[in-house]
Amino acid sequence: MGTAQPVPPPSPLKEEDLVATLDGSEVNQVSTESKPAPAPAPRRWRRARALIDLVVSQWLLLAMGLVIGLAYCFPSVGKRGGYVASQWTVTYGAVILIFFVSGLSLPFDKLLKHARNLRLHLIVQTMSFLVTSATFFGIACAARTSSHIDISTLVGLIATGALPTTISSNVVMTKQAGGDEAATMVEVTLGNFLGPFISPLLIAKLYLPAVSEFRAWLPAEATDNLPQLYRNVMLQMGTSVFAPLVLGQVIRAIWPKQVQWAIVKLKLGKLGSLCLLSLIWSTFCTAFASKSLESINTQTIVFNVFVNLALCITFTTLSFYLARPPDTLHRLSPTIFRRADKPETISICFCAPAKTQALGIPLIAAMYSTATDETRALIQVPMILYTAEQILVGQVMVALFKRWVNQDVRGSVELGHGAGAESEPDTPAVDESKDRSGSSG
Repeated sequence: MGTAQPVPPPSPLKEEDLVATLDGSEVNQVSTESKPAPAPAPRRWRRARALIDLVVSQWLLLAMGLVIGLAYCFPSVGKRGGYVASQWTVTYGAVILIFFVSGLSLPFDKLLKHARNLRLHLIVQTMSFLVTSATFFGIACAARTSSHIDISTLVGLIATGALPTTISSNVVMTKQAGGDEAATMVEVTLGNFLGPFISPLLIAKLYLPAVSEFRAWLPAEATDNLPQLYRNVMLQMGTSVFAPLVLGQVIRAIWPKQVQWAIVKLKLGKLGSLCLLSLIWSTFCTAFASKSLESINTQTIVFNVFVNLALCITFTTLSFYLARPPDTLHRLSPTIFRRADKPETISICFCAPAKTQALGIPLIAAMYSTATDETRALIQVPMILYTAEQILVGQVMVALFKRWVNQDVRGSVELGHGAGAESEPDTPAVDESKDRSGSSG
């Protein structure tokens, strides 16, 4: 009998032949070299997918273009006093929905915390009433000598600069960007409470009387109509802001689990974006129906568009550095030059530069009650253009701020990966980011 041949030892497994299971054990895996690599997607499909992703991510901007086009084609539908009575259904209804959902979403302690934040109030309200109004007035004074610029629109610029911050779009875009929605709600409420008292004084008592060209546009009946203006604005604020906010907070306190389920499952956060689109649609319907844009020369329109755009970007940049001073100033005096956190900074950047049309239109109507509709429309043109452009700039800022906030989330996840597999640090990092995004929206 022949001797048995020795059995050769098994060849050692290559590293790519092993895969770790969830419990840490190792099992054999067919070598990746034996599997054909998946064919890359066709270039045409990749481009189409990238285009689809872009459209989905910027759907609100595209929808804004659509509603503006509809407003141009059918202005009678959404104008004030039109078929849908937008002065009630949109001006009240959309804002009520926004603040009711916000009341359901926000913890009361966050609202109380920001109500006591004096530094936040100082930055936002000083920018909103003093810095912006003085800048608008300076530009109007510099442009008054030009024969190509209508004086009426310069008066409208001054009136726009004296207005408080807007309500609905600030709340919606702060939530979209991952900012501090509670801080925004406190500031827009405070600003629109002070606005009916401060704005008419800035316009009729400080800025218009200071220059002879503007003095002719000084409304003689301004002071007579201010008490009625105060009553109208306080009624609107109470109905569309305070009441739905308080109701939402009460429902949240009584049924917290059910409210949280409704917010997540019914996607109530998307409702704010739809309300914002309805406000934009109504604004442009009113503008196109009044023919005010057609009665102004091209040079004046171009001047307004570019001045508004430059000011909106400048005020946003200034607000950012007021909220987060440079490191050199912060190190010099950490108490005075304290840096706000990222969510609060986002709130400041949306609130400080913005102007409200909801208060601006009734304010002009009350101050110029005996003037013609054309005169009021001419003064309101800069206001309409600025509020439209601030939303366009705001949507760009939403994308930039979301990327800025997500840097912290990515950094925490990368830090967790570097700490090793034993401590499993990834899960807390992801949960923390979810909590942060959930609390902001």
